[in-house]
Amino acid sequence: MRTALSRNDLDMTIYRLSARMRLMRAISRILTLRQTILTLAEREVETIIVAYTHHQPAQPTTFAHYLAAVENNLARDTERMFGALSRLNLSPMGAVALGGTSFPINRTMTADLLAFDRPIENTYDAVSASDWQVELASIITVTSTTLSRVLYDLLFWASQGLIVLPDGLVQGSSVMPQKRNPVALEHARTKFSKAIGMTQSIILSSHNVPFGDINDPGPDMQPSLHSMWQEFREGMELMTVSLANPQLNRELWLLEAQHGESAVTELADAITRRSGNGFRDAHARIKRLLSDLHVQDRPLYTVTVNDLKTHGIDLSEADLRSALDPADFIARRTTLGGPAPQVMREELRQAQDRLEQDTAVHAGATERFINARIYLEGGENERRHIRSLLPS
Repeated sequence: MRTALSRNDLDMTIYRLSARMRLMRAISRILTLRQTILTLAEREVETIIVAYTHHQPAQPTTFAHYLAAVENNLARDTERMFGALSRLNLSPMGAVALGGTSFPINRTMTADLLAFDRPIENTYDAVSASDWQVELASIITVTSTTLSRVLYDLLFWASQGLIVLPDGLVQGSSVMPQKRNPVALEHARTKFSKAIGMTQSIILSSHNVPFGDINDPGPDMQPSLHSMWQEFREGMELMTVSLANPQLNRELWLLEAQHGESAVTELADAITRRSGNGFRDAHARIKRLLSDLHVQDRPLYTVTVNDLKTHGIDLSEADLRSALDPADFIARRTTLGGPAPQVMREELRQAQDRLEQDTAVHAGATERFINARIYLEGGENERRHIRSLLPS
């Protein structure tokens, strides 16, 4: 059994097999979260929210528009993970210590039996490379960072009473009876932060060390990888359950859109279409109008046609009210990727198709890896055992 075998290539093979299993589980959880988000988005296509830029109210949009943007990010993360899988799923077996062997082994057969895509072409590379571990850490950093930003928004909305989590995901107070603290979101944020922390340890373990078989990117890195996967898994599970069925205060969100200034861009657009003088001129007029309203301590929704006329703006009452209506604002945004309901429904349909394609790719790879293990270890009991290790 020791012929043409070293701890070096055996260790690297086991590390890759373990990472392959963890990566497949991570992809599965991302696919589940994407489905959860799309299901919620389909329910909220016409739910008006106010989008913020630079921590300030910006424009009306829909909750579905926001969720679709998040799903877009996760779709790219899925793509990154499939790409990483193609570079991870290479066989070090047969590299031995680093120089290969003088025995006539078949490295391609070994790779096939373990469901690797192919042997690593260079035997020195096979026992020395840590790029695949750094790449996995980088992808987890990207995904965790995106979801941490989403959690910021969810926690902000929860603090304003715009979104409420179910009872099992909140925590009360021993003193304040009214409290419904969204602790599931807080714990998820912590989990992603800890996962990112672990990724930095992984990257630094591969930094400024010899390119060869050493402990730093080998056995010493495995505990950090284990912790990274665990924290990421728990963060994903909390995120998914939090978005499964949140309660939205649609009336309060609509009131913010109607009584704020977020729709004023459409007023400038309407003036531009009416006057033909260009958007820059309309923009300047609206800024002066808003300045006057602020001096008078009047909200935008109280503006009249006469107010417009004092600034040389000629709009009918109907055009004015339509321009300040958040629903009309959204309905006019019909360009590709916009929030108009008919556009949004088509975008969600395409996103669902993309998700189903990714799910099929994942299922095919999973079946291939399971069948390889069954072939080596044999039996239906082994199949059931492997299935039990996979996320439901």
